[in-house]
Amino acid sequence: MNHLGSSLQNSTRPRGRHRVAAALLGLVGGLVALTTATSPADAAAAPTCVAASRTTDWKAASVDASAALAKARTNLARGQYIRAAHHFRVAKNRARTANTAATALIGRPPTDPESDDVSGVAAVIGVNGLDHRITMALVPLFSSPKGHHVVPALGLALDRVDECRSVMLQRVVAQSPAALDDYVDGLSDVVGVYSQELNAMAAQLSATGLTSAGRSAITHAEQVVTATNTDMQRVFGGGERSPSLPR
Repeated sequence: MNHLGSSLQNSTRPRGRHRVAAALLGLVGGLVALTTATSPADAAAAPTCVAASRTTDWKAASVDASAALAKARTNLARGQYIRAAHHFRVAKNRARTANTAATALIGRPPTDPESDDVSGVAAVIGVNGLDHRITMALVPLFSSPKGHHVVPALGLALDRVDECRSVMLQRVVAQSPAALDDYVDGLSDVVGVYSQELNAMAAQLSATGLTSAGRSAITHAEQVVTATNTDMQRVFGGGERSPSLPR
């Protein structure tokens, strides 16, 4: 009997392990299916635009990003490529913080109970301007001989800035019609900046002098900005009260 019990025990254990393995494989398959159902743009932007801290001080992060960008461009002009790459990375990281800080403020009530100024509006408009300035500064550098030395840093900075801006503006567009009204005046005035960026990118892509990595980075950024431009034109492109805005 003991021998029979031992035999039964040994014969059932592998099947138990097989059932567990099958369940785990099913779970993994489900997770893979969920992952592949996510759009490529969302999948790329979501992990890279997670806030590195809980700060909502978008102004300080914006100042830091602008200062780092200025240092990077100075370093690059002087042929100081290691320093330039470092400061491009700093600009990227501080711009990401500015974007996530502004995104966190979207939908929050005014910090002053007696004020009608919604804190997220100024943050979004300010950071949107920062992202535009960084984008326009970076794009021409990809085809410059000195820029070739720092293409990886340039590519990460360009793509991260445009991806995180996309996440921020998607949060704006997803708000209720009443909340969207707070953003109309500011964002309807700046919808033209995305076309400027796309024109600059198209000029680079049609010219010679790009490395394969540089071309890949600009192509990806162009796709992100095209989607952003489409959304912003649809929602805010009609002036102070776009016909596309929900009623």
